[in-house]
Amino acid sequence: RQGSVEETVKHGVIIVATGAEVLKPYGQYLYGEDPRVLTQMELEERLAKGDFKAERVVMIQCVGSRVPERPYCSRICCYEAVKNALKIKELCPGAEVLVLFRDVRTYGFRELYYREAREKGVVFARYTLERPPEVLREGDKLLVRFYDPATRSEVVTEADYVVLSTAIVPRPDAADLAKMLKVPLSQDGFFLEAHVKLRPLDFASDGIFLCGMAHYPKFIDECVAQACGAAARAATILSKPYLEVEAAVASVDTARCRGCGRCEEVCEYGAISVVEEDGRLVAKVNEALCKGCGACSVRCPTGAVRVKHFKPEQILAQVLAVAMA
Repeated sequence: RQGSVEETVKHGVIIVATGAEVLKPYGQYLYGEDPRVLTQMELEERLAKGDFKAERVVMIQCVGSRVPERPYCSRICCYEAVKNALKIKELCPGAEVLVLFRDVRTYGFRELYYREAREKGVVFARYTLERPPEVLREGDKLLVRFYDPATRSEVVTEADYVVLSTAIVPRPDAADLAKMLKVPLSQDGFFLEAHVKLRPLDFASDGIFLCGMAHYPKFIDECVAQACGAAARAATILSKPYLEVEAAVASVDTARCRGCGRCEEVCEYGAISVVEEDGRLVAKVNEALCKGCGACSVRCPTGAVRVKHFKPEQILAQVLAVAMA
């Protein structure tokens, strides 16, 4: 979709790489009310200009993430805070930087940046979910009040800027796209792969792949690696003149089908649908999409849906033969 123009594209595969968004924490910590309260992305834009000046900066981690409504970790926030803290120290060597965290998760080699930040005087202080920091205004002063569990005391400090490390959230249209493609979302609203280890780039439906922050929050290098993998998976399909479908697929006895649609409800692959035929509703199977899982056969109340494989009588005979051996 480009503006108001819609275009239909014939395609062989789909790679979902729609990305994610940074949460705008309006209503929290005076964000949107005081121009001195920024997100890490907004701070990074100012640091890139090279004219950032401050004597004391307080950063608050896990704003909008690791909370009941968003229990997941956004993964990139801790490193972004450490990176920006080092940049502040570079531009303003005498500046004090205080990072209020719940847990520091600069995983991998990014732990080296965390060590460097501590060596250069960046102070890290823990806070708890039960007692989050407060950002206050007293006249022209911007104050941060927090409880330090290490000293078991309440601390109040003045800040020139308060920087919020906000959550990475799914795009608002992710649910509509998932419904259109008939692919699942995780409980956090990100797209869900077929199997976290065996098929990390695939959806359950053939020909649809996944990469980037549409999957879950990750760094650019991880997004690039995943995109290369998704492109390689797509090439395995595009390089073939045709695809072979599974022989074990569902079939419908239209004489017994009453068109209730229960089979359509349970199919995870969008392979079965209810259509009108000869003036009555019946289920039809798209054999190219069907995986032969048998969920529709189990759900059918009339027994009209069967899988073209071993019949129940044959499987029962095998079980009895093994039991009697």
